[in-house]
Amino acid sequence: MNPHGIPPGLVWQASGRYGNKIMSEDDMVDFFARAGMRMPSVASPDSRRRPDSKARMQSLAPPDPPRHADSEARSDSQVPDLQSSASPMHAERQESPTRSNRRPITLHSSRGRLPGRVSKSKARPSARQWQSPSNTLSGGPCGSSLSETPRDRDQVQENVLCDFCQVFVSSSRTIRMRPDSRGLEDKGLAVHVEEEYGISFVEESRHHNNLGDLHQSARDGCHLCSLLAALDPTVSEVSPSNNSKSYVLRVTCAQSYDGPGQIDLIVSGYRPKTMYLSYGAPSFLKIKGSLKYRRTDADEVFALAKGWLRTCLSDHEKCRHSAHRDDFIPTRLLKVTTSGPFLLSVQLCLTKSEDFPPHTPYLALSHCWGTTEIVKLKNSTLPTFLRAIPLSSLPPNFSDAALITARLGYTYLWIDALCIIQDSPDDWTHEAATMGNVYSSAACTISALGSADRRGGCFVTRNPLAFVPCVLRSGEDRDSVWVDNQQIRRPDSEGEMCPPLHRRAWVVQERALAPRTLHFGSEMVFWECVEGKGFEGEPWKKQTGYEHSRERASDPSVAQKMDLKMTLHTMRQLCRSGDWADWECFWWRMVQEYTASKLTLDKDKWAAFSGLAQEVAQHTRTRLYHGLWESNLFDELLWKVLEPGRKVEYDAPSWAWLSVDTGVRRQRYNYNMDFRQVATVSIPLSKETSTDGSYGSKKLAVRGRRLMLTWSVAHFESGRKDYTFRLQDGREMPERYYDGRWNPDTVPDKSWQLSILQFVTTEYKESYGLVIRPLDASKTSWLRVGFYGMTWRDERKGDEFGDLETIMMV
Repeated sequence: MNPHGIPPGLVWQASGRYGNKIMSEDDMVDFFARAGMRMPSVASPDSRRRPDSKARMQSLAPPDPPRHADSEARSDSQVPDLQSSASPMHAERQESPTRSNRRPITLHSSRGRLPGRVSKSKARPSARQWQSPSNTLSGGPCGSSLSETPRDRDQVQENVLCDFCQVFVSSSRTIRMRPDSRGLEDKGLAVHVEEEYGISFVEESRHHNNLGDLHQSARDGCHLCSLLAALDPTVSEVSPSNNSKSYVLRVTCAQSYDGPGQIDLIVSGYRPKTMYLSYGAPSFLKIKGSLKYRRTDADEVFALAKGWLRTCLSDHEKCRHSAHRDDFIPTRLLKVTTSGPFLLSVQLCLTKSEDFPPHTPYLALSHCWGTTEIVKLKNSTLPTFLRAIPLSSLPPNFSDAALITARLGYTYLWIDALCIIQDSPDDWTHEAATMGNVYSSAACTISALGSADRRGGCFVTRNPLAFVPCVLRSGEDRDSVWVDNQQIRRPDSEGEMCPPLHRRAWVVQERALAPRTLHFGSEMVFWECVEGKGFEGEPWKKQTGYEHSRERASDPSVAQKMDLKMTLHTMRQLCRSGDWADWECFWWRMVQEYTASKLTLDKDKWAAFSGLAQEVAQHTRTRLYHGLWESNLFDELLWKVLEPGRKVEYDAPSWAWLSVDTGVRRQRYNYNMDFRQVATVSIPLSKETSTDGSYGSKKLAVRGRRLMLTWSVAHFESGRKDYTFRLQDGREMPERYYDGRWNPDTVPDKSWQLSILQFVTTEYKESYGLVIRPLDASKTSWLRVGFYGMTWRDERKGDEFGDLETIMMV
């Protein structure tokens, strides 16, 4: 027995009461007693013997198919033997039907028909509803018998496989694997038992002749081919759909509690695409409602969108409170005229004119401009646009947004490129200042979520089967095997999966301030409002806001779990207390989202965020000083970058996060525990006016301890760089007595003369603060260049490093 009381070769793992930890022998006895079961007997280590390959192969073989009466006399040589293709080798290769044998090997159906002879027809195989050869459940995902599936040109049907996929699935040992688990689901108990020498092998199989045939089969309605052919957003090397390259399907058997293994699509010269097999139906999408249709401009999609909008306008109190006053209206709006599905005209209107109806509801568009030229409102085009904008000049993003406006029952639309005079600095400055009001007062914001530029459009032709799980073996509960893609760009996706629109910095405030947003993504349509969210696969999910005690408001994890709409709504509520500590983590959640996004023009650094900042300032009744809150300037200065960025061409001081083009986050310290402040910060009096939300110059006086340093950088194979430093304070201090690391705001220059400026220390000999350098040889002004953290191991305290002096930072 091992120290856990478990015989070698077995691992017992429990969920629920035992928290997924290794169970002791007493835990196992208690577990089965609570479940009303006897604990299974376990053979001694000496008596346990690994079964040979032949015995294991026989146990994994599928049951013999029932034979039809009229085919009993057929010889075994006439019946395709799928079982014979499996071998005890760890790497297997199974050939798919050749081009001359394109008709499928027909699997036995619920009627008990004999598998038919392979036909010589060369016709393209059609997608059929496939009945799994084992564990047939009437009415289940694969409950229909083998028959042709009628399918119109607009709708799709799940769990339909082509002939090649039928052969691939039926001949895979991995997919035939049974889950090794026992327990009582209804009592919240489950035990996972794994053999130490678990079965592990690899199968390789040819499928369609090339990627082009695979994509054609996906278009014909094969569910598994659709999953395999779907583009992987995390892989940049994408093969075109008409590619003549061949490929191999590799099935890796690595059985666990979750599933039997994975399927890899392997193309020479490309990264493999991986899809995981799971036991039991995953909690994921189903083909239902509007998701059955291949176009996102289908009537059923707009019926769902109208329902979302109607419910929010009539029933959501939080969403109504998030909207601005009803009497606000943009300076210009676009009037949309349609006839059925056709766009007839788009006309620019001046809302201040006497004949414009007051309190007119409108929609707004959130979109990516891209790098290509786009139609814009200019002084020269203003007279023409007031008559009618030429429809031929409208890019797909704009024309689709106009059609969406009409189909949702509205007449007026706001688009920044067409409602702001782009070559008039005065008009642009005036309108940019009201951008927050434009989105917060719109009845709904249309989001071209999946479009990277003006040409992408809002509507897409999709294959819903590409992101809906497919059942490969039917059965009750965990006895079924499913495969899914899980590669869907959602509005809240991050990293490589982040949709193109939400990588744009301007969109952060557009998304947060708009009380309602209708997203047209690259796969489906999504809805977001303050009170809830939904998409075509799950029409409604209520949002959970900040409902905890105020002590948890300072926990950054609370804000990180919310989307931007709920973050702003919660912040408005907490701002009423006037205490910066109650709402600062929600503010920095939005700053972190904004700085991680991309901005085309440096001059827009503040303009793209000012509407959101003004909204917060209105509720907090405090002022911003170059993007930092005056009410707690000391802590606001302690931000650091995630990676060294670029110095932006914007008139911002070096100590403000507005000065760098990279993602930032704020460091937090609990002064009620071990941390203490060892510096003071003050703003020199000035009558100058800043351009980023406050009054004052760019100077900042900091009184603290400064120490000179020398620094070096270590390069790692992964590309990561580690910046370290050594102090030079004129005293005997061996390097082994301290450890100093810093995060440069931008890529540092070796010629810089750097110092640290202490802000925070602890009793455990830790120090944190800013890395600075002199602006010029006079050393009267200093620039921030990074953030540092340091620990030391001698007897000195933090306030014994360096001498107190006043530093003027610019």
